[in-house]
Amino acid sequence: MMGNLAGTTEDLMQEDKEMIKDFFCYTPVKLVFGEGKINETGIYTSAYGKKAIIVTTGDYFREIGLVARLQNILKESGVDSIHYGEVNPNPLNTQIDAGAAAALTAGCDMVIGLGGGSAIDAAKGIAIVLGHDKPIWDFCMGDPVEDITDKTFPIIALTTTSGTGSECTQWSVITNKETAEKPGIGSDYTFAKVAIVDPELMYTLPEQATASTGFDTLAHAIEAYTAILSTPVTDLYCEQAIRLVGKFVRRAVKNGEDREARNGMAFANTLAGMAISVGVVTLCHGLAHSIGGVAGTIHGETLAAMTPATMRFSMKSAPNKFKNIAMFLRDEYPGTFSCSLEESLEEVESVINDLGLNTPLSKQGLREKDIEKAADGVIRYMGGSIENDPAMPNREDILQIIKDSF
Repeated sequence: MMGNLAGTTEDLMQEDKEMIKDFFCYTPVKLVFGEGKINETGIYTSAYGKKAIIVTTGDYFREIGLVARLQNILKESGVDSIHYGEVNPNPLNTQIDAGAAAALTAGCDMVIGLGGGSAIDAAKGIAIVLGHDKPIWDFCMGDPVEDITDKTFPIIALTTTSGTGSECTQWSVITNKETAEKPGIGSDYTFAKVAIVDPELMYTLPEQATASTGFDTLAHAIEAYTAILSTPVTDLYCEQAIRLVGKFVRRAVKNGEDREARNGMAFANTLAGMAISVGVVTLCHGLAHSIGGVAGTIHGETLAAMTPATMRFSMKSAPNKFKNIAMFLRDEYPGTFSCSLEESLEEVESVINDLGLNTPLSKQGLREKDIEKAADGVIRYMGGSIENDPAMPNREDILQIIKDSF
């Protein structure tokens, strides 16, 4: 009888396979999703301060009237604001410090990022500087790196792209031109207090930017899904995000005013953002950061150039998950279809080709003489992406992946 109760060794092994892995999950952002939700910004923002600095990349949103519209919405809820648009697509540490100085002079007590990941990343950086009265680079690189604390000013994020996921994460990516470094930083205190995801703000996003940010969403989902830090919760986010990208990214690029496609991609980006706030990213994103710092490349385009080679390197170390990627992109379900590793790679390459993102690194600005510098950058300041990759690449592996993508 005891033998029957205990079961066979095979039964116990099967039971272990079905056990849920231990995990930790923390995504504290108040998320507001839907068309027209920008009109509710003042309601949510007024709980965190009386005057905001609105951060954008350049003056485009001011020129088309979106900044003025947002300022009027804030004013109706008793929130004053100033606008700061001196931010590059890869936000510089000097621009963040200057933005913080402008906010301090104006008496701002919170920061609003309006735009894609660059604007929101810059907003997070400005919030850090305002709260700690130290240059942002002190929190990026150094010996020691400064801690980001609860002194960080409140952050509100309004995303205008379906990519980066910065509105839902704690991460901020900062570039230093002098050192050619582009690290990611973040803490529990750099999550946005409120993230407003309004697909209407994405209708006018140009085709190339829609493609690039859309692929960033897919890369986030693939990497967080296959990462060592993945959890059963983030796996659900990633699966749905990959399915949504497979269904809608091509349509969103073809017709920016396709409401269903824009809504689907906005939701995919939100899910992938929440996934990387916990599961983080793997080697491909680490490489994209380093190459972006060295060559000033566009993030999503760099990811597209490198994802096939990094997938080919890593997929045999997590075959069950990598096989699922093809199934998700095709919106198929387990038990109905079975995919191979090569099929998953082919499906991802199909997305890259259909979006017009099949541009090698050599055509994006990376010079052959800088390949080793890019590889060393990943190891030096993006080591977490290496440790989180199921295949645990070494320097020679990293060099070969860059060369294969060159």
